[in-house]
Amino acid sequence: MAVFHHPGVALFLIASAISSLSFSAIAQESPEQIAGPADPIVVTATRIPTRYNQLISDVTVVDQEQIRDYSPAEPISDILANTPGVTVRSNGGLGTTTNVQIRGGTNAQTILLVDGLRLNSATTGAPPWAYIPMPQIGRMEVVRGPTSSSYGSDAIGGVIQLFTRKGEGPTKFYADAGYGTYNTTSETVGVEGSESGLSYSIYGANTHSVSFPTRVQGYSGYNPNPGSYTNTSGSGNFAYTVAPGQELGVKALWGNGQNAYTDTSTKMATILESMNVLSVYSRNRVVDEWSSLVRFGSAQDNSRTWYSNNSQNYFNTTQKQAQWQNDIKLPVGNAMLAYEFLSQAVVSSTAYTMTSRNVNSVQGGWNATVQDHLVQANIRNDSNSQYGNATTGSVGYGYFLVPTVRATASWGTGFQAPTFNNLYYPDSTSGTGSSKTTYQSNSNLQPTKSQNTEAGLRYDDGKHAAGVIYYYNDITNLVQYQYQGSSASLGKIYQYANVGRAVIQGVTTTYDGSIMGLNVMGSVDYQNPLNADTGAWLAYHPQGFGSLTIEKAVTDWKLGGQMQVQGPQQTGATPNATVGGYTVFNLYGNLKLYKDVSLFARLNNVFDKQYQTVQNYATPGSNVFVGLRFDQR
Repeated sequence: MAVFHHPGVALFLIASAISSLSFSAIAQESPEQIAGPADPIVVTATRIPTRYNQLISDVTVVDQEQIRDYSPAEPISDILANTPGVTVRSNGGLGTTTNVQIRGGTNAQTILLVDGLRLNSATTGAPPWAYIPMPQIGRMEVVRGPTSSSYGSDAIGGVIQLFTRKGEGPTKFYADAGYGTYNTTSETVGVEGSESGLSYSIYGANTHSVSFPTRVQGYSGYNPNPGSYTNTSGSGNFAYTVAPGQELGVKALWGNGQNAYTDTSTKMATILESMNVLSVYSRNRVVDEWSSLVRFGSAQDNSRTWYSNNSQNYFNTTQKQAQWQNDIKLPVGNAMLAYEFLSQAVVSSTAYTMTSRNVNSVQGGWNATVQDHLVQANIRNDSNSQYGNATTGSVGYGYFLVPTVRATASWGTGFQAPTFNNLYYPDSTSGTGSSKTTYQSNSNLQPTKSQNTEAGLRYDDGKHAAGVIYYYNDITNLVQYQYQGSSASLGKIYQYANVGRAVIQGVTTTYDGSIMGLNVMGSVDYQNPLNADTGAWLAYHPQGFGSLTIEKAVTDWKLGGQMQVQGPQQTGATPNATVGGYTVFNLYGNLKLYKDVSLFARLNNVFDKQYQTVQNYATPGSNVFVGLRFDQR
């Protein structure tokens, strides 16, 4: 294992705080007895509902209480930035391009699911993070490590699944409104509940902000005019229990946004972007030992941009999806058999040479808890109409050394299918004379592949939970531009090719528990993300990062503080060019004023730290958001 470079004093302090925590004496209850509110059911890790304490995969669950610690105006990526193993980069303020990376993987190597449906763009491979509304999300599950054997292409870094809110119990109303720095406003209204077998949840929200210049002052493209952002969003979740074990449902989530950002030093560009996810499903318990889920859905990611030269382009991608999953209880453990169909289509102002493809997938999985032993196995085959078959698999084993301590080890393969941009984007030429350069796609590309090995040790006594996970991910067949020669008409020619290899190894440490009446959550990540061909440090992959959250909550109020730390990153622009590391502090609080009415506030970047996550692009200074919330949930 390569030696990690120290990311900074602040990160060291986080690591020291976590490592010095004294855990309670080891209890002697069985794992089943320990399971409770702190041991939730997790769906995303294996696709088979599994107790958190019986997982082999490295997973973080973010519940509604944690989501409410953030202002409704914040992007969902702000929550992810405080999640173990995750780094976030943004090209400016609200609504700008956002990259979410898990365990050193790229943005396009992280799958985003909304209620089970894939939302990654078919053109770029990246999810539309900037336009996903925070208020409509009831729960998040973040799975670190390759999960292609469960979810197919792109799951080299991990999977993030968002679940929209589902109504339960009597009718309950929700509303919030707030105002903050950068003339940020946000309003949300919603109602949810259940009656006579029908559950319902309907939410709508609007966020607007006039933020700050997209690029930093002194950069050649700096424009003093602030960017702006508006997002109108909504969600609906309806389910009807026809009979015990028989449920029909409809789920929808949509967001429509407008973002103005710097195009030149004197002019702005405008982008209109929308995303929507719609699904219908039938969940049926055939017999006590066999349940079946059939889901049909569609996910769309549409974008139209107007530039300062009055030109415009648009990219609209549609992903139609069908899923049939069968969960079977066996004499030993649980099995899962599934079939999936994915149809991807692109409608664009750019003349792609091919605009659609289909993927047929079959999958099988099994996990079991046998006394102190945990076992898991998955296999999946994806048949793509463009490049053929890709088969992935994974195996995992865990053992309870004592009822509160489990050791785990796993191995798995993953893959990333080439995007439409990689395969079919038309030639693009820039520059003139000796600097003229042409970039070309390549319809003969094959999927990027990965092999991941990890081993971990986890402690959980119901009050304290801590873990240490080591991982080694070998990624081959990476798609990169390769020099092809030159010609008088095209200049220097670069074409996509399967030529790259990366090795990413690291350690993730986590703690979540109660210390002296305080809720404490923290994580530290050290990783060595290397280009295996050149030995260079991968661009925009910090070697060290972490976060620490400390909060005090009583009946009528909550007060919390967060610290985020990230080490320096190389930009890849020139040899040894780096973006400096940083430490930022955030504060948040909630005060109950009367029954269901509360005052909430959040102060981000308390000390007005000037930093960058992408070279030459600005980040928010010290900013505050204050609002009122009416919540009967």
